[in-house]
Amino acid sequence: MPNETAKPIAHWLHTAGLLGLFVLTTTLTQHRATTRDLTQTSRIPSYLISIAMELVLLALVIAGIRKRREFLLHALRSRAHTFVESLGIGAIVYVLGFMAIIAAGIVLSMTPLLHQRNEAVILAIAPHTPLQFLVWFFVSLSAGVCEELVFRGYLLQQLTAWTQRPTLSIIIGALLFGSVHLYEGLGAILPLAALALVYGFVVRYFKGDLRAVIVAHTLQDFIVALLLLARPYVERMQPHP
Repeated sequence: MPNETAKPIAHWLHTAGLLGLFVLTTTLTQHRATTRDLTQTSRIPSYLISIAMELVLLALVIAGIRKRREFLLHALRSRAHTFVESLGIGAIVYVLGFMAIIAAGIVLSMTPLLHQRNEAVILAIAPHTPLQFLVWFFVSLSAGVCEELVFRGYLLQQLTAWTQRPTLSIIIGALLFGSVHLYEGLGAILPLAALALVYGFVVRYFKGDLRAVIVAHTLQDFIVALLLLARPYVERMQPHP
């Protein structure tokens, strides 16, 4: 409950190590995105590596939690909603998150950061064939499950325990979430942080339903791929001057 005094669920050194890992992987990913020709990257092997990395990250986080079983049960079992209700709420949260991204985009349009997005990276990893879309679904699902357990499950609890300020913790966590996507460009950090704010507030103040946020995150990643696939066709249909 929001009014309870939050307590750390892992040692502070474990969290510090996790943050250091974020810095390392973000730096390496950004370097790869800016120095390699990603159009030559084979998508399916890349997807499988991404899934494996998400699972390893989650395993490292769970390994440092004192009461692992309690953490997972609390995160994945909702006393307030059935699984079907969580699916429906997740769809609503997805829409709210999409609106937050649009709002952040409007703010960015007033700044030079609007053009600081590495769209080539996103286009290079987007699926194009039915098999790629099938594997991409599992990429989206692994990101939804693992990243939400890490950011809105583990990290949000740790930050709240340290600051005793839930709203501040949500903001810090959202900025961290946006920052680990630096490989997409500086202009991607604010929209993704806005998305993470929505997720954080839902988990913290809406009966703690992490399952709904996992659904929303999975939908977000999968639908982005669909929109990228449809983009060339939409551009062709637009009248040219």
